[in-house]
Amino acid sequence: MRMRSTGLGKTELKGKFVDIEMNQDLMILHIETYDPVKWHLRAGIQRSDRWTVIKMLLKLNVKIIPYLWRWKDHTPPREPEEI
Repeated sequence: MRMRSTGLGKTELKGKFVDIEMNQDLMILHIETYDPVKWHLRAGIQRSDRWTVIKMLLKLNVKIIPYLWRWKDHTPPREPEEI
């Protein structure tokens, strides 16, 4: 996974999802970055955000079909500046 943050300028972080945990009213996503730094990021999804997340996932199902169609495409990935 490639991530960018406006606070880090043009720095690109590379990482992976490692865990999802339920903690009282939060669903916590754990992400570990490995390049250029090793960080452990956590994102907490609150109860009020649940419907928004579900709507986004439903929209993603429609948008992901062309992505899966190009699954075996051997062209190099686009640079973040192009996204």
